[in-house]
Amino acid sequence: MQGPVKKEIAWLPPDDLKVEQMFCTDNTTTSKTVKIFAPFPLKASQRKVLVAGRVLDTAAPAGRHQRDYLYSVTVTLLRENAAVSTTAPRWASVEVE
Repeated sequence: MQGPVKKEIAWLPPDDLKVEQMFCTDNTTTSKTVKIFAPFPLKASQRKVLVAGRVLDTAAPAGRHQRDYLYSVTVTLLRENAAVSTTAPRWASVEVE
């Protein structure tokens, strides 16, 4: 029977740490609402919202609009010009406000 494995943790002096500030003077946070309209119900994998290529959130059902199913999510962007995309099918309509 072996005892617990000892791990040594390397200590880095504060000068060697890289700190990235979330809010800087050159960054602007912006809130965007993404709406997906579809004639058929969508699966969760078809409602993902991507920002700069990373999945940020999944749009939640928000009822019906006329005859379409409506899905909506609000995302906060660090940069106003960040690329926002979805995994919605091509036949679905996407609106970013």
